[in-house]
Amino acid sequence: MGRVQEEGSGPVHGFRLSTVSASQPSETDTTHEPTGLDLAMKLHYLKAVYIYSAETARDLTVMHVKTPLFSVFDQIPCIIGRFRRHDSGRPYIKCNDCGTRFVESHCDLTVEEWLHVPDRSVDEALVYHQPVGPELAFSPLLYIQMTRFSCGGLALGLSWAHAMGDPFSLSHFFNLWAQAFAGEKIYSPKTSDTERVCQNPNSTVKKPNSIKRVDPVGDLWVAPNNSKMTTFSFNLTVNDLKSHFPANGDDEFKILAGIIWKCVATARGESAPVTITVIRLDPKELKPRAVRNGQMISSVHVDFSVAEASLEEIVKAIGEARDERFGIDDIVDDVSDFIVYGANLTFVDMSEVDFYEAKVMGKSPESVYCNVQGIGDDGAVVVLPGVVEEERVVTVTLPEDEIEKVKWEMKKCGLITPLV
Repeated sequence: MGRVQEEGSGPVHGFRLSTVSASQPSETDTTHEPTGLDLAMKLHYLKAVYIYSAETARDLTVMHVKTPLFSVFDQIPCIIGRFRRHDSGRPYIKCNDCGTRFVESHCDLTVEEWLHVPDRSVDEALVYHQPVGPELAFSPLLYIQMTRFSCGGLALGLSWAHAMGDPFSLSHFFNLWAQAFAGEKIYSPKTSDTERVCQNPNSTVKKPNSIKRVDPVGDLWVAPNNSKMTTFSFNLTVNDLKSHFPANGDDEFKILAGIIWKCVATARGESAPVTITVIRLDPKELKPRAVRNGQMISSVHVDFSVAEASLEEIVKAIGEARDERFGIDDIVDDVSDFIVYGANLTFVDMSEVDFYEAKVMGKSPESVYCNVQGIGDDGAVVVLPGVVEEERVVTVTLPEDEIEKVKWEMKKCGLITPLV
């Protein structure tokens, strides 16, 4: 039976919780052993929102949405398992079919009214999120919120424990749901069938700069912050970016990261960051996609003033980023806690994630939003694909006391308009 949660004060209300599991039981004593890279992500979560029009989703019922999940969970049973600890303290997932939490809610606005707000960070109100812990055996790794808009449109919001997999894994999971919904036969390779552990091409492992050890959090997996973090987002097109900010190369993500790094450095003054983290798709990523943390995590360190440097110089430095995944995998032990996002100012390229492949009734979403929960004090910038191929959605999460300074620098250089 579902239960009604306490009503919220905003336009989204009427929360009702239930549980969805697989259609077939997992084999007894089935477990999933996270890699060091997986455990480095255990204090981080992904929040994604897919919004569908009334024309597409008006006739979809709760069971229409739930039923395809059964076959997806049959393919990927670790998603509906629960974390436990070995005697050494190292976490693992017990694939015990405990299920995911499914949340039903309503929104007083139409899809058109909701999407009229330029800042897409409002979409986080459509994601029901609870961290893992403090009782690991009872904490779901995935929450799915189904929100019905007043016009009949639909939002499906996911809160995804990053220890299970990266943004490409989340998209893979949701695309499987869409395929199952359409009646297609689905398949997801087991993570044991893919190369889950990053192989070090060198004989020595350098200490990674992209990861930060934090004070022990115990069994409540929440990233610690000394600052109150806040988020805003804005849209731009690739053509506008390249025409207004000419730089060597054609990688719009590096250009965008360079511009924002320079803006943050100017706003922070003497505490300007000289080391950043870059998270992108591994160009050697295996196909078909499995649920895993396979994204490339690199660091960039410079010995010059970013605030005073040219954009070309900054972009060139970003192009020399050093892959640190094998170092992260090596340094993470059984009991220590770490953060990756926000350990340094972090730039995340999700522009190649195929969010818009999740078609319902043959139609792509009207909008897709994705961000990270649990960002450290140095902040993060996430670059998403827009509904139009040339469009990008940029989400910026920074300490509250510097967000307006950074916005001002972005306006001065012409990256955003005064309307943001």
